[in-house]
Amino acid sequence: MTLSGMETILIFVSLCLLMLGMGATLTTDHFRQVIRRPLPVLIGLASQYGWMPLIAMLLALGLNLSPAMAVGLIIMGCSSGGALSNYFSYVGRGDLALSISMTVVSTLIGFLMIPLLLLVYTAQFLNASGDHSLTIPIAKIFVTLLIILIPMWLGVSLRRHSLLWARRVELIGGTVGLLLVAVAIASNIYREADAIRMMDPSVYLAGFLLGLIGFMLGYLGARLLGLTDPQRRAVSLETGLQNVPLAMAIILISFPGEIRSEILVVPIFYGLAVVPLAALVALLLRYLKPGRA
Repeated sequence: MTLSGMETILIFVSLCLLMLGMGATLTTDHFRQVIRRPLPVLIGLASQYGWMPLIAMLLALGLNLSPAMAVGLIIMGCSSGGALSNYFSYVGRGDLALSISMTVVSTLIGFLMIPLLLLVYTAQFLNASGDHSLTIPIAKIFVTLLIILIPMWLGVSLRRHSLLWARRVELIGGTVGLLLVAVAIASNIYREADAIRMMDPSVYLAGFLLGLIGFMLGYLGARLLGLTDPQRRAVSLETGLQNVPLAMAIILISFPGEIRSEILVVPIFYGLAVVPLAALVALLLRYLKPGRA
């Protein structure tokens, strides 16, 4: 599966808009809250950067994915939380402030955590592939992650100067950004329909299970560590729902064309599976009485 030039542009524009919209939501209160109550955020981050890369690696091994597809799955598992997790935390009656704090902090520390985790979890697949074109370009990934923080910083700056425009950018950035991601993926699925029909079922299963297991282990881990029910819901949704545009941007910028197409396959299917799955999880949590889960 390959992305056309227009689809690639849509992914980059959507990521910039989503990061701009995220930045426009931020106030100093969010950062003060993290400083005052760091434990829930730290538990959430440990779940996100602990469970998801491990789940991705185990799924890649268990489903016997090709080395390139395994790398794509692990990149998806190592990505920071996505903007949709905040919306679904709201729907699922989770701790919205915690969800937003986790998204922001995971994005900020992602430029260090993501390259480090990729080095750890992809090593065995790279060694087994025998393909010298399949390497993890850490420098490019690091630069990509730094660059995507720029629109977020612009959103924060805008909020300082104009609350009215910040709210407009928050709405437009979030809505249009998500719409562009949907258009890019839908266009790719339509164009690559024949190739998709011939895909091994393990590829679909990998994308589906990464989100499902992430939601489950995120909730269970938060419960074992004593977080409140709304906090567990936020951690669950933040853990399972990763930033698809970010993972795809990392792949598009960092890997050469001959291997890029195969690496992209699992993140695309994860993106298709995780949104309806997150909606189902959020609705189940919404109508579940607090303390009963």
